[in-house]
Amino acid sequence: MNTHLRVIFLCSAISWTWLAGGLASAQAQPLLARNAHQTSRDTAPGRAIPLRQALKDLETRHKVRFGYDSRLLDGKPLVTPVVASDVPSALDALLTPLSLTYELIGSRLYILREKTAPAAPDAPVQDRRITGLVKSTDNDQPLPGVSVTIKGTSRGTTTNAEGRYVLSVPEGNVTLVFSFVGYAPQEVSVGNQSTINPVLTPDNRALNEVVVVGYGTQQQRDLTSAITSLKSKDLQNQPVTSPDALLQGKAAGVQVVQNSGTPAGEIFIRIRGTASLLGETRPLYVVDGVPLNNFGGTVLDAGGQRQSALADLNPNDIESIDILKDAAAAAIYGARGSNGVVLITTKRGKAGKPRFSFDAYSGVQRVANRLDLLNGDQFVELLRESLTNRGRNPLTETPFNQVQPTGINTDWQNEIFRSAPISNYNLSVAGGTERTSTFVSLGYFRQQGTIIGQDYKRYNLRVNLDYQATDKLKFGTSTLLSNALQNRVANDFSGFSILGNALTRNPNLPVRNPDGTYPLDPLLNENPVMLANDILAQSNQKRVISNLFADYQILKNLTFRTTFGIDFLDDRQERFVPSYVIARQNRAEALAVDSDQFTWLSDNTLTYRQQFGAHNLSVLAGFGVQKSQSNFLQAGGQTAGSNIIRTIAIADPYIPQHSISEWALLSYFGRASYNYKDKYLADASFRVDGSSRFGANKRYGVFPALSAGWRISEEEFLKNNRLISDLKLRAGYGVTGNQEGLGGNYPALALYGTGRNYDGNPGIGQQNISNPELGWESTAAANVGLDVSILNNRIGFTAEAYLKRTRDLIFERQLPFTSGFGGIANANIGTMDNRGLEFTLNTVNVNGAFKWTTNFNISFNRNRITFLPNNGALGSDFIFKLPDAYGVEGPYSIYRIGQSVGNFYGYRYLGVYASDEDVPRISDPENRTTDLYERGVRGGEAAFLDVNNDGFISRDADRVIIGNALPVHIGGITNTFSYKGFELSAVVNWSYGNDIYNMTRGVLTGMIEDLNQSTEVLRRWRKPGDITDVPKALYGSSSVSGASPTDVSDRYLEDGSFLRFRNITLSYNLPQPLIQRIGLSGARVYVSGQNLITLTRYSGFDPESQNTGGGRIPSLGVDYLTQPQARVVTVGLSVGF
Repeated sequence: MNTHLRVIFLCSAISWTWLAGGLASAQAQPLLARNAHQTSRDTAPGRAIPLRQALKDLETRHKVRFGYDSRLLDGKPLVTPVVASDVPSALDALLTPLSLTYELIGSRLYILREKTAPAAPDAPVQDRRITGLVKSTDNDQPLPGVSVTIKGTSRGTTTNAEGRYVLSVPEGNVTLVFSFVGYAPQEVSVGNQSTINPVLTPDNRALNEVVVVGYGTQQQRDLTSAITSLKSKDLQNQPVTSPDALLQGKAAGVQVVQNSGTPAGEIFIRIRGTASLLGETRPLYVVDGVPLNNFGGTVLDAGGQRQSALADLNPNDIESIDILKDAAAAAIYGARGSNGVVLITTKRGKAGKPRFSFDAYSGVQRVANRLDLLNGDQFVELLRESLTNRGRNPLTETPFNQVQPTGINTDWQNEIFRSAPISNYNLSVAGGTERTSTFVSLGYFRQQGTIIGQDYKRYNLRVNLDYQATDKLKFGTSTLLSNALQNRVANDFSGFSILGNALTRNPNLPVRNPDGTYPLDPLLNENPVMLANDILAQSNQKRVISNLFADYQILKNLTFRTTFGIDFLDDRQERFVPSYVIARQNRAEALAVDSDQFTWLSDNTLTYRQQFGAHNLSVLAGFGVQKSQSNFLQAGGQTAGSNIIRTIAIADPYIPQHSISEWALLSYFGRASYNYKDKYLADASFRVDGSSRFGANKRYGVFPALSAGWRISEEEFLKNNRLISDLKLRAGYGVTGNQEGLGGNYPALALYGTGRNYDGNPGIGQQNISNPELGWESTAAANVGLDVSILNNRIGFTAEAYLKRTRDLIFERQLPFTSGFGGIANANIGTMDNRGLEFTLNTVNVNGAFKWTTNFNISFNRNRITFLPNNGALGSDFIFKLPDAYGVEGPYSIYRIGQSVGNFYGYRYLGVYASDEDVPRISDPENRTTDLYERGVRGGEAAFLDVNNDGFISRDADRVIIGNALPVHIGGITNTFSYKGFELSAVVNWSYGNDIYNMTRGVLTGMIEDLNQSTEVLRRWRKPGDITDVPKALYGSSSVSGASPTDVSDRYLEDGSFLRFRNITLSYNLPQPLIQRIGLSGARVYVSGQNLITLTRYSGFDPESQNTGGGRIPSLGVDYLTQPQARVVTVGLSVGF
């Protein structure tokens, strides 16, 4: 621990030292600049090169940028590099012979344009003055450096730093042309106007947005693999705790499920189906080059709830999120890429004066739905009826005779649910000089849960710094410090579940007695308000994610980069349960947990870039090492001592637990990218990973990838086509691996543990069998894609088809009992396929003062298990079961060859026998008592399908596959409408065809214990002849038929399809003249609604609220007392100054 802290403090100290040095260097920059100009020299004269290449060389050497209309350089002759001491001198020598000139905007941006020809002295022209302001449709902000020319002439000007221009034009019919790099040119007829304020629209083709790929970047138009890129403008204004929630409905092939409504709760992401049976199915997250641990922290006594792995990140800090979906893109991450890779890039500073930004929103959260439950009288009637049907007397039997109707009718749901506030405040500053750029942000987020007792606070500090020490050497850091404080309540499968007790508690009891104490339930069920208020469950989580890097330009086209990153998570949790809380005992409980995970990594790469005429080549080679160590310390026990002293020191017995584990990864990797005339594209990559987690004979894995693209639109037969703006066909193949989710860091080794395994005496014994052949789960995937843009990029369409085949699935291998063990827990023995289609459509429906854009995506995935080993009497079937609860059987999931993962396994529910005569009677030639009636089944009991018609409902013969948790298709659609300063955006996403096993409904309709029930049981069978699908009330869960009414069946299986309005935001950008008067550069106000409307046939709280077991398939699609997502309305403000 101390070593870890020293490393963290050292990294933080370095970050702050660089920050202070960067700020100091800003003051000394003029002197540094003069010295640099005195010593720098441009490339010596040599062979003639294209003007574009000469400008790129100047950009690289002097760290400046050039903006120009690409048509400006068309047809220009080759130029010879010149010797000059500064950028202006070099530009004068290059541009003057070509009748070009330039204007410096700020300190680093040079705008190129044609040189304005003076009017002939003998032909005076009467001019008039035109002024105006040029802005962008993206953010309604002014655009500096826009070229403003008179059509058909070289006469013109450029906008200044505030986006304003002044131009003298001749009288008559004149048209102005406004053009700027990255934007579509716009022509405006002057007419009688003296002021023209055009608004330019980004040109997607011209923008060539940069996309982050593994260990580098690429132009969007040059991609040959399946990557979805989202920018900060696509992710704003949504009141979410964790950035992964922003991806819902935004990317084809990416399923994002918010498992519950708990603050900072886990969000499950699945990319292109499921590539593992028992291993990890979530993607790899990489933040500024640092791969994150999917640790997330497990909540004490809360049904295995986990926190999102990204909950410590501030969504306001994110610049872009790039999702690597196919193996050709993800293979560079090798053993961690089979579930896809999510690359998160945070904001950085840029040259210029400091730009401050303040963002804030505040709002309220409410649970949208309530379940209909019995009132006090109905509860007592049902309890007495269920006991009477069992031949018991509820009026004389204790404690049931103490349950009486009181008329109180406490609505326990209203007692635990609340309108909860949510707020976020973020202040950031970005700026820099020619050599130093800095981005610093401070964030505070607070979310109280919709269940009483829940509270989450997060404090963030981010420092991103870049320092150009010399023309060849650059340093930088990206550092996040986060501290999250949380008050938690138990939910899901835990014994102290607030939601579970609120749904099942006797409504005849008050919340408190007149004296303020809590009443004791004679049925010994817990008071949920007491559980929420009096149980102490707190956590204090600290996290540091930091990456330090240095770039050195060895040669003109050769760069070396070294990085060192850390991900440190320290999670401290405390729980104290007072003695009066637990109705069945009079002893308090105290528990404390201190767990931490420290991961460090170092990557070193060489990158070579070269242009040979029309050939462009980029090659990267590198190696890396990563190591992670986890420490877990837990102590606690029970005590009969005071409820005031809430420490584990007085616990008796005092039970400590302590464990330490670690793993390491050694890697070699490389990538090559080739581009010929922007027409023929190719990418190849490889990675070799060696992991300490695997067996000695399978420790290393090789993961290659190859992809290619053909830009058909650059061929002569399509180059001048007015309809098609861009047309590209691409294909790729690659291999990735999976090393996560193996149940520990030593799955290949024989482990020993302590226990009392022999005659009650303590000792050490072997717990499992080693497996030196244990290796990676390996996924080979092929992808074919088509990218089409038409009508000057107003319509963009992408279609993808893929096939993924996962081999060497890690699974349990059965062994004979003579081995002394039931099997080998981790062995490579299975195969599985995923195949799918994805479609994305982006359109600019209306483009003018009123603008309307649409982004649509839909994806289909089919999963199939193709091989599993023999499992004894079950053949190749493997069946997994979740825990029972409140007497209701936990659902089963089955793996079967030829079937998909996510299958539910159980009985077919037929309804209720209306009378004794309806109970089946099967003649038996051997006079055995085999039919259900002879066994004692009578009218009113549950009827199940007797698959083998043997007169008995048995687990071995009558269970079948009853449904599947995986959707047929998922998708999303985003519509954005803008007019002047107003903007309305609506994000909708859906899931179709997935089933949910509603175990909550099983608890609330089982009628087998002394629990309150759903109003659905008012339709229960009560007398012979009743036609209903709800059985009669029978206290206790036993049944003579072989199957209980609460056994797993399709009675509790429901359609989980939904369509949800994920976010609707209305915003207004205040006019520039107004905000400039008060010293602001921009101001925006908005109102936003999250989860406002959900269309679904699901009867539970929320079709998305499911237990997913951290991504494990056996528990996918099960809703058991899961806290629903909230409906959220917020009001926000964003200002810049």
